[in-house]
Amino acid sequence: MAANEHSSGEDQSLPLRQIIDSAPALIHTSRPDGYLDFFNQGWLNFIGQPLEKLLGWEWTSFIHPEDVEAFVQKWRESIATGEPFEGTARVRRADGEYRWMLHHKLALRATDGKILKWHGSSIDIEERKRAEEELRKSAQELQRSEFYLAEAQRLGQMGGWVFDPVGRFDYWSRELFHIYGLDPATRAPTSEEYLALIHPHDREFMASLLKGMLTEVSEFDITKRTVRPDGEVRYIRCVGTPIVDNGTQKLIGTAIDVTEHELLTQELRRREAYLAEAQNLSHTGSFEWRPDTGEIVWSDETYRIFEYDPAKKVTLDRIIERAHPEDRASVLETVERASSTGIAFDSIYRLLFADGRIKHLHVLAKPLQSACDELEFSGAVIDITEAKQAEERILRNESELRILVEAIPAFVGTALPDGSVDFISQSWLDYTGFSREHGRGSGWGSAIHPDDLDRVVANWRARLTAGTPVEHELRCRRADGTYHWFLYRSFPLRDDGGNVVKWYGTLTNIDALKETERALQLREHQLLGIIETIPSMLWSTSPTGEPTHNSQRLLEYIGASHEEFVNRGWTSFIHPDDREESAKAFLRAIETGESYNVMHRVRRADGEYRWHQTRGEPLRDPQGKIIQWYGLSVDIDERKRAEDHLRDTRMKLSTASKIATVAELSASIAHELNQPLMAMLGNAQAAKRWLTANPPNLTETNASIERILRDIRSADETMQRIRALFKRESFEKREANIPDMIGVAIRFVHEDPNKRGVLIDCQLNAYLPAVSVDPIQIQQVFINLILNAVEAMEGNQMPPLVKVQAAVTDQNEMLIQVIDNGPGVDDKEKIFDAFVTTKESGMGIGLAVSRTIVEAHGGRIWAENNPSGGATFSVALPLSS
Repeated sequence: MAANEHSSGEDQSLPLRQIIDSAPALIHTSRPDGYLDFFNQGWLNFIGQPLEKLLGWEWTSFIHPEDVEAFVQKWRESIATGEPFEGTARVRRADGEYRWMLHHKLALRATDGKILKWHGSSIDIEERKRAEEELRKSAQELQRSEFYLAEAQRLGQMGGWVFDPVGRFDYWSRELFHIYGLDPATRAPTSEEYLALIHPHDREFMASLLKGMLTEVSEFDITKRTVRPDGEVRYIRCVGTPIVDNGTQKLIGTAIDVTEHELLTQELRRREAYLAEAQNLSHTGSFEWRPDTGEIVWSDETYRIFEYDPAKKVTLDRIIERAHPEDRASVLETVERASSTGIAFDSIYRLLFADGRIKHLHVLAKPLQSACDELEFSGAVIDITEAKQAEERILRNESELRILVEAIPAFVGTALPDGSVDFISQSWLDYTGFSREHGRGSGWGSAIHPDDLDRVVANWRARLTAGTPVEHELRCRRADGTYHWFLYRSFPLRDDGGNVVKWYGTLTNIDALKETERALQLREHQLLGIIETIPSMLWSTSPTGEPTHNSQRLLEYIGASHEEFVNRGWTSFIHPDDREESAKAFLRAIETGESYNVMHRVRRADGEYRWHQTRGEPLRDPQGKIIQWYGLSVDIDERKRAEDHLRDTRMKLSTASKIATVAELSASIAHELNQPLMAMLGNAQAAKRWLTANPPNLTETNASIERILRDIRSADETMQRIRALFKRESFEKREANIPDMIGVAIRFVHEDPNKRGVLIDCQLNAYLPAVSVDPIQIQQVFINLILNAVEAMEGNQMPPLVKVQAAVTDQNEMLIQVIDNGPGVDDKEKIFDAFVTTKESGMGIGLAVSRTIVEAHGGRIWAENNPSGGATFSVALPLSS
């Protein structure tokens, strides 16, 4: 691990790193090739060097010169084999002292067995080494006694051992090394090295045994195979028993080489097993029969064939009983003739079982010479049921095969190794009208079209010589003289030596396929013509964006060949100001699979840049994977210029609209003020009349003046509301009662002397719920609607009548309607537009303002003609929450 990786690991798993760095062992890791890429802090402190000085193979410079070569070689062997590594070597400490270290390395593997990492640890064993040196001197004193023991073990091919349940051998005798084919000068093997000596078939069992010793120490006596370094396999019997050594539970035992005894035992068992297996595989049982005594001896396979219990004695009567009734007389005759004449017999008969099954048997026997001149037969019983059934199946399959050959939609034939035809299906003969004799040999070639004959024969002969499969297309003549296209395929059948012994071939009618192929070619030509004539430039790319096709129209437009387009890159033909954004959009489409849609300027062959709309869509397979991008580029330069012109026109229109809005506001103010001003005029004239009366009526005069003041305040409030409405300012809403507002509106209309004679029928429920509105603005709407209804009936021959009604239509809305019996309206939508009026003196602004007020309150206003005449203006206002 590099220094920066080491740092990243700390950031990602700081607690784990702290554990590793504080561990008493010196921990390191390696890549699968042996390159050491990590040392924990304990290692770095021990060596006194930074991590960079140890990475890779640099760590070997701190191994004692006398130990480094063997240590590195052993490490390389573990890398090559994947086996765990264990070794000792002296390592130079930071103070310059070399200390003995015990090193272990284990491979971390993936689920498929591939090595992902090596994890290793090192432990200071300097003190142990010193103790071992002291023990060595004591061991010399034991050499004499060990010599006698070793000689005794050599003579008896017996070795001794001591196993520590922690997982290692503490002691191996000299003879034990010889038994395992190892050098006695080496140390006792580790558990892993010991298991490596065990035969692969016994290794898993021994590994389980060793693992069990770690948890439960008990006596055992087992025999297993070992493989010596020279490849010789030996059988070793191991006997072990638990002991206590210095308070530690261990196992002590012996290992005896029992190869010769084991091989003799196995040979005897093998021969018995071979005979039994041979009888089982061949369904052949053996028997012995002494006619004089009636004694019969069967093998296990014979019992299996007859399906009798081996524990029960076999008699001649039981054999006859099992025979098929139709064959029983023949069996009895064979038995009597053999027992009386002593000649060999060979017969076939059937067995019949209780469940109706039948077996076919072939029984052979010959007489044996007996020392006591007793007649004795030795024979075999062969179960030939499968052979009989196979024979029947072959006959049946042969018939079915002939039917299948004739039924498949292809003509079938076979040929000898030299190519001469020896079989042709009847369907081919029916097609050509040939006789079977005419079609054999090389006669079938007369049906080939003359234009195809030389090519087909040359290809056939070349494949015969090479012994490789044959495939070609050809035309063959039908019996009526017409030719059809066929696909011919032929494959060789070879023997074990690789020699061709037969050719098998089929002729498949592909005439319809050929017609389809010609139609597709024509279709492809037509499609290419369509693509090249579409008034757009088409292109396609691979899923990663590499150009795969450009239409001729596109190439002619930019004045470049396809190769030049690919080499220079499509962005080189885009205007520099549009290039970066177009490239980013295309890359985003490739990465996300979304549609590509940009507008940019493309350089034409004459150097002019023109605006284009370029679109691209992905083509996906059934799994949704993009397999191709298709796109087109359309010249929109004229449209772009038209849009620029339209934008300028809209700016001018916006200016004119603002001027018109000012005019609309002025007209609205004039319209809305006209009503209160007319009311003030009427009240002022009334006050004047009351003052000029003799005597003056001051009470009525004061009442008229009060009404003038009220109308002035109303006009002011109306002005404020209209101003807020057109400036889109918020208005103050409060809970208001619809009947009260309509009552004020009716009174306001009746104050006009010209309107007092109109009957206004007000049908309102006193318990209607309140609405949240600006009362002044909504009241102005009702004044406008009632006044319009009154004025609409002027000049009408029928008595004028205005009806006002209100009701709750649902839990969220109230509907108020003003109904008249006038002439109705011509255009129910257009009358709400500004400056549209049906009255000679009207300004056409009242209904437009009313709609603005109602919609500003979240309501709706509309007009409808009544079936009996007149019109109904409806206002829907949301109820107060």
